[in-house]
Amino acid sequence: MEDSSRIRKETVHGQPQRTEQILQRSQQLQQPTQYLMLFSIGPVQEFIAQARKTRDLWFGSYVLSEISKKAARELSEVHKAKMIFPYLDQNMTKVELDYLRVANKVQAIVTTDNPRQVALDVKRAVTFKWLDYANKAKKRLGDSIIGPMWERQVKDLIEFFAVWSVLEGKYEDVLKQTEQLMASRKTLRDYRPNEPANLFGDAKSSLDGGRESVLKTGKYAFYAGFGIKPKEELDAISLVKRLSRFIGHEREFKSVCDVAFRQFEDEVRKPKNLKIKDKVDSFYRDIRENLKEHVDVSKLAGGKADTYDSRMFYSNRIEEAITELMTEQQASTLLIEKWPEKMTQSITRKLDALYNEIKRRPTSYYALIVGDGDHMGNCLRGMSTVEEHQKFTKQLSRFASQVDSIVTQHAGQMIYSGGDDVMALLPLHHCLDAAGEIQEEFIHIMKQAVPEGTSLPTFSVGIAIVHMMEPLEESLQLARATEALAKVRRDSLAIYFQKRSGSEEMKVSLPFGDQPVETINKMKSLYKSGHISSGFAYALRQLHVEYENLQAHKTVPQEGLGELLLQEVRRLIIRKKPAHISTDNMVGEVLPIFAGLQELGEKSHSDSLALLHRLAEQCVIAITLEKVGGTDGTQYTDSAS
Repeated sequence: MEDSSRIRKETVHGQPQRTEQILQRSQQLQQPTQYLMLFSIGPVQEFIAQARKTRDLWFGSYVLSEISKKAARELSEVHKAKMIFPYLDQNMTKVELDYLRVANKVQAIVTTDNPRQVALDVKRAVTFKWLDYANKAKKRLGDSIIGPMWERQVKDLIEFFAVWSVLEGKYEDVLKQTEQLMASRKTLRDYRPNEPANLFGDAKSSLDGGRESVLKTGKYAFYAGFGIKPKEELDAISLVKRLSRFIGHEREFKSVCDVAFRQFEDEVRKPKNLKIKDKVDSFYRDIRENLKEHVDVSKLAGGKADTYDSRMFYSNRIEEAITELMTEQQASTLLIEKWPEKMTQSITRKLDALYNEIKRRPTSYYALIVGDGDHMGNCLRGMSTVEEHQKFTKQLSRFASQVDSIVTQHAGQMIYSGGDDVMALLPLHHCLDAAGEIQEEFIHIMKQAVPEGTSLPTFSVGIAIVHMMEPLEESLQLARATEALAKVRRDSLAIYFQKRSGSEEMKVSLPFGDQPVETINKMKSLYKSGHISSGFAYALRQLHVEYENLQAHKTVPQEGLGELLLQEVRRLIIRKKPAHISTDNMVGEVLPIFAGLQELGEKSHSDSLALLHRLAEQCVIAITLEKVGGTDGTQYTDSAS
């Protein structure tokens, strides 16, 4: 019998050399090869944003981080991959791994003869991780949900994309090619067959109109203990998030109510306000006594005896708080008797009496901060080696950890910190300082992370001042829009505020190079001391409008505009001066803030007018933060108008 390899050569129509090349290439592909593999896991924005409670919001971010972390660990531990993003060190402790926050992007170098199988293994690990959370929630709910519909919804959640390239040639070229593959892959969508719902016309979820509710009618006495309102409709995904503290995640978590209340609590606990604190303590003891006859009051304030349950200080949160204290047996009786409603009315009357007596009340506003690195893509594409990329991602993980500490130190609640993305809730009296420290920490860490000769990324922050009764999804959209405003200029702080009553909107973007946090804090101090007033702030705004109109009609002086504007501001300071403060004191304290007008005016009319506009807006925001953040405007009053 003739040799089969010789026969193959003779039957390829005169192309034996080409056939050998194909065979050699096939053999090479079967040998272990280094691949740069890139994974994207979702859904992201819509999954996180669909939330009524801040704990839902946090847990959505947490679950996505844990799922992505599972993908990274599968690559590192099972396939012995060299991790690039996130950075995983073999020497990391369990605690360090537990607190590691991961974005939805995972990148690694894998040596394998079958990258497709590696991707399938990672997908399986990711899916099982999600189903573990879902199954724990389902077990807790028992037969109080529509089972088949639940299974369909949790099965269809995860979006998983994987691409890879052979690691040959320059690393930055391979990285660029792989990212282009991912962008192309994401333009395709996986369309699954639509499985029928339980009944025609099933109720839609309150948080996701694309999914049906899996809750059963007549079971709301059981649902009450999970913080589910009567007649609230929730899909399986929203329920997994709502049950986070019942499925092994009982960590302390601050609600928007807790965060907004913190400023009032800090004020009450000051030594100068001991009499006020005595009255607040008396009110709180009284309502605990009234409640304990019907429900377990040890659950108030998360079981902490040395603090207040913030919900008892907001009339629109009292009934929900009371309902969550009830057992299923208590709820089945007390809800029918409308006891929570009656008790809420009683507590509200006492609360109003307290506020009338102490002449102040807690604000209903809090700050939602969203931050993001600028030019990160350009920076990453400039990495010429794997080692540079690993060093960079290691520093990003360090930044995420530092942000968590900053937010905690400022009495806030971290929602998400992964890579260069940040989302957090903060009380109004700490939001500016926290934003400034986060930006400074990012710049500090980037100096250590970026290779020499590469331009440093910057950081932009959006602060949306929102009312705690606004839907979280809408508040989050507003915060992201504010962040987008900051990113128009980059390296900026943008602030947005509009009272829930629909009064005047305030929106401004301030370059971090102008030290906006320091300037606004200085203005806040001047307002509290009576040196400036709302009238002064709005007069500054009007001054800017007048000179902008003059410039449009080309009637502004060609020289000395900065000096002229500075003198106009000086005139306003004196005109708005309160009687008890001397002119010299007023000018000496306030005018230095506006000194930059003269210097800029010598260079450009537009620059000096733009600076006047920014300073006017900062003045308005500073006073607004003191009014709204203080105690809904009852703590501080203008000394002059």
